[in-house]
Amino acid sequence: MEGLPEKILKQEHSFILVHPKKKNPIEVGWQTQNNYPYNSPKLIQHITNGGNVGIICGEQSDGLRILDDDTPDKELIKIFEDTFGKTFRVRDHFYFKFDTRESDKIILNHKTKQYPNSKGKLSHHAGEIQGTSTFCVTCPSIHPNGSSYKLIDDIPIQIISYEKFKEVFDDYLQQPKKAIVRTPVARTTFSGDNISDIPLSSIISFGDLEDVGNNALQGSHPLHGSDGGMNFRINTTDNTWYCFRCQAGGGPSELIAVMEGIIECGDAGANCFTTDQGQEVISVAREKYGLTAPEQDLGEVRGWANSVSIVGLAKKRNFEKCPKCDTAWRFEDSHGLYYCDTCKYGGGLPQFADMIIEERNRKIKAEGALSKL
Repeated sequence: MEGLPEKILKQEHSFILVHPKKKNPIEVGWQTQNNYPYNSPKLIQHITNGGNVGIICGEQSDGLRILDDDTPDKELIKIFEDTFGKTFRVRDHFYFKFDTRESDKIILNHKTKQYPNSKGKLSHHAGEIQGTSTFCVTCPSIHPNGSSYKLIDDIPIQIISYEKFKEVFDDYLQQPKKAIVRTPVARTTFSGDNISDIPLSSIISFGDLEDVGNNALQGSHPLHGSDGGMNFRINTTDNTWYCFRCQAGGGPSELIAVMEGIIECGDAGANCFTTDQGQEVISVAREKYGLTAPEQDLGEVRGWANSVSIVGLAKKRNFEKCPKCDTAWRFEDSHGLYYCDTCKYGGGLPQFADMIIEERNRKIKAEGALSKL
């Protein structure tokens, strides 16, 4: 297997180890810890042994963005090339940077067009602009279908205008969510850690629905309405709903997502959420609909946690915040665990001690470099 392309061999770009002929990372915590510069012996050996490799996007890689076009006719690629010209390209992935510090992932959904997914279901989803805390598999990797991540255009990575990007991709950009105004629902006293148990009556009012028998209620869709007044059905036995206009439905989580504007009604169904959408649904359900966080059984206390307080160690070493984002750690002192709610990573006392040492060495190195100026 060949090595990484020269145009992405830069110290500011970070790479991760990916399973051979797959897209999933080998190591957890790659967003902050388990990632490597291009000249890392471990990375080079992994590639030499036939492993796949991913390049990190966003803040972790000097603002690198990657356009991933999921449309059948690659219309996003055409728009990009017609507007900005060619840039470094691997397979159907366009590598570029914005002229601003904007680095969040951007979901591209067309306002009117629909495209089939791998199962043939239509949706407005067209692609993504990968950003911070995301990665893309890059050459010289092998796709799960056996084809290679071929280097198409080995040219410099472009820096493009963010304002121009928003202008030309306007039809694909999600608009700010409108506040949904509807009759307040008389909330039940539900409280539990299973989102599927939230009664649909806690999410919408059943007041305008008719009893049509067989434990079913039917009437006008509570969000987008109905021409005939009967396009929405609730099954009170299994706590599910269905929209006849959109030919879509689901349970409490899908109804929350539709009513809160997280997804469109027509996209509701099995496995309909992206990771970010799923997290947003859980967050809203906990905030508004009585969902509680499940209690975790952390098991018996082991190792260092028997004798060392991770909270005490953090205070003693002035390491009470994540060095990446400056968010206060969330600790489970009894079991010696830490977690960053912003960067979404954590671990135990050994990793925490290693981070303290790494941060100390980094500061010593930085102070040494300054003293030479």
